[in-house]
Amino acid sequence: MFNSKRSRQIEEFAASLARDIASRCPPEKTHEEDHLSMALAKAIDEACGRAAAYQREQGLGMFGKAKFGTAFKYQLKDVGYPDALVDSMTRQLLFKMSAG
Repeated sequence: MFNSKRSRQIEEFAASLARDIASRCPPEKTHEEDHLSMALAKAIDEACGRAAAYQREQGLGMFGKAKFGTAFKYQLKDVGYPDALVDSMTRQLLFKMSAG
């Protein structure tokens, strides 16, 4: 059975990654002309690295990763990032967690 305390910790860490991305590159500054801004690319890359390290330390299973991804995604949406960008960032983060 899934531990509710651990579940909250997973959600809090995922939300903190999303807030960190938002503080470094607010939604209105995500693109430079027709591509992602360098600030957003760096923020995503660092968040992916931190998420992969968290995965290695915590050994999240399928449900833990799903909980992580959902919390990350909803925090980004709450901040105001466009849905397509949120989906892309979430996919990238979960891929890095699974590969790392």
